[in-house]
Amino acid sequence: MKKSIQLLILIFCILLTSCSSTKKLKEENTLLKSEIQKRDSIKNTVINQAIDDKLITPIVQSQTGNSVFDSLVNAKVDEILSKLNTSKNSGDNGYKLIYDKLKKQLEFYAQIAQTQNENTAVKNEKVKTIIQVKKIPMVVEKPLSKLEKFLMGLGILALLYIVYKIIDIIRRKTSVWA
Repeated sequence: MKKSIQLLILIFCILLTSCSSTKKLKEENTLLKSEIQKRDSIKNTVINQAIDDKLITPIVQSQTGNSVFDSLVNAKVDEILSKLNTSKNSGDNGYKLIYDKLKKQLEFYAQIAQTQNENTAVKNEKVKTIIQVKKIPMVVEKPLSKLEKFLMGLGILALLYIVYKIIDIIRRKTSVWA
C-alpha cells in the first residue's frame, strides 16, 4: 500500500510539471528615434533710403511765323497737356504729374518710401539623432502541436487508470462491495 501511494504521488508530480503551464514571452525590439537640431544663423539687413524725385520738362511753344496758326497749336497743346494732371498715393509711396500753363512746363514728382531687405545665412547646423532600442515583452500564443495533444490525452488516460486502480484497491480492502 505504501509503495502504491508513493507511486501515485510520483505520477501526479510528473503530470503536474510536464504540462506546459508557463507563458512563453518573446521580446520584441522597438526603435525610438528622435532628432535634435541646433542652428547658428546670421541675419543681414540692408535698408535703402527714401527717394524724392522731381522732373521738370519745358514745353516748347510753336513758332512758325503764322501767329494765328501758332496760337491755335499752342492752345490745343495746353488743352491736351492739362488733361494729364494725375496723382496716386499708396502708403508712403506716390507720384504726381502736373502741367503748369503759366510756366509752360510738365512737372513729375515721385516719392518712394525706404525699403528693407533681410538675408539670413545659416552658419552652423548641428543635427543629432538619438536612436533607442526598447524591448517590450509580448505573450506568444501558439497552437498545440500533435505531440502535445497526444501527451495530454495520454496523461488523461493515465489519470483515469490511476483513479480506477484506487477505486479497485479501496473495493478490495473494504467489505462493503465484496
